Amino acid sequence: MSLPVADPVRIVFDVHLYVLNLTGADAQRPVVVEVPPGSGNASADCLSIIFDNPGVYALYASPHIVGNTARVLRQCGLDEVLVRDYLNAVREIIFDSGGDVRDPGHVFDLGSPDHEGNHVLALALAVDADVIVSDDTDLTPMSPWRGCPIIRPRQFVERFVNARRH
Repeated sequence: MSLPVADPVRIVFDVHLYVLNLTGADAQRPVVVEVPPGSGNASADCLSIIFDNPGVYALYASPHIVGNTARVLRQCGLDEVLVRDYLNAVREIIFDSGGDVRDPGHVFDLGSPDHEGNHVLALALAVDADVIVSDDTDLTPMSPWRGCPIIRPRQFVERFVNARRH
């Protein structure tokens, strides 16, 4: 008799996380470091956790989130080839995790004072997310949103490290 396998934790990252992975302090591009010890960049560490734990976490993004990530990275002055290669790597991590790039359909006011925040919430609703990871000051005060915690990248990393210790 085999033990039942738990469903993966469904996660949505906001645009900030994907951008800070490449532009934040201690960014390790294009290296993905194992957590722990981590990179010193909580956003990069979040993506590393997903990469290192397929089947435990299922990461979801939307075409809107991917497109806005590309736009912001270009505005930050990153090379077009780097942006393209990075987003291809992100898509691969998403699909390898068991997640998906999914269009949530029509986005309406879901309570975020920021239009972009409503796109993140719409995706979370569409995939029945277990957690949203965000540094957006419009989103984090809304936690828990419809029962879904909205936590900061550092909190996600700390929870992962604590769970591994136990």
